[in-house]
Amino acid sequence: MKNITGFFLSLLLISCQQKNETTLKTNIAPAKSDTLDKIDIDTTLFCVYDLSKTTTAIVVNLNDQNTGDGTAFDKVFNEISSKDSLYNVVEAPKSNRSRNFEYYDTLGSYKLIRSKTLEDQIKKIAEKSYYVYGTKGFSKITINKVVCGLDECRTNIIAFPIENFDTAKNGKPIFCSKQLLKINYQESYFDIQKKVRDYDEEKSKDYDYKDDIKTKIFANIGNAYFAYSDDFIWGRDPENSKCSFPSRAIYIVKKNKPVKRFWIEGLDLFGIPCD
Repeated sequence: MKNITGFFLSLLLISCQQKNETTLKTNIAPAKSDTLDKIDIDTTLFCVYDLSKTTTAIVVNLNDQNTGDGTAFDKVFNEISSKDSLYNVVEAPKSNRSRNFEYYDTLGSYKLIRSKTLEDQIKKIAEKSYYVYGTKGFSKITINKVVCGLDECRTNIIAFPIENFDTAKNGKPIFCSKQLLKINYQESYFDIQKKVRDYDEEKSKDYDYKDDIKTKIFANIGNAYFAYSDDFIWGRDPENSKCSFPSRAIYIVKKNKPVKRFWIEGLDLFGIPCD
């Protein structure tokens, strides 16, 4: 078995570690927040990905305690998956065994399925709407559907497909929050981005698993900088993508102080557990 410092496993370990490194308070604030002091990252932030040519979605990682509300979603999923035979899509995709789900979108990196039972139960614990932040702006999105992507080797996910996100105005959707954040979009983050990439390079020296996609800074709240690592191809055209570990992150960058990674979440598309 390869070194546990593999890229994706390191995402999870570093996420835990750097929650302890920061001294920022994490109380939820109902009003517009212009500081990370009032953000509870465990229940507030989720990644947004292009899962196929037709499906862009808010994504919750299953079986991942570092994912916001992860254990709550896991509990519901585990209760329903056995009843509705959701894992048939992985274990026997062409089987005629009884199953209570339908294929939602099979054109992307994940074969997305939809279970009405799962959808109804997940909606009871999910927010009715989220603020989705893109590379240039944001929009409030209402949740209408719940799907999931299951795989023997890669990250299993629950996804909330989003519609009517204006990419011309707001850019590529990157992450979402249940509270409104006062995010700033600057024309250039060249100096900050260089520091962050140097930090990532140092951290990844001993990784067994990584790709060559560089971190991109696209917004900030004070000294907190929002970033992504993604080629935006893997969902739409998996065969031509070089991105195996798309991720979203927040870095704390202060003058004359070391860079810290405040939050990170990502997907393992490579399939480390099966390697």
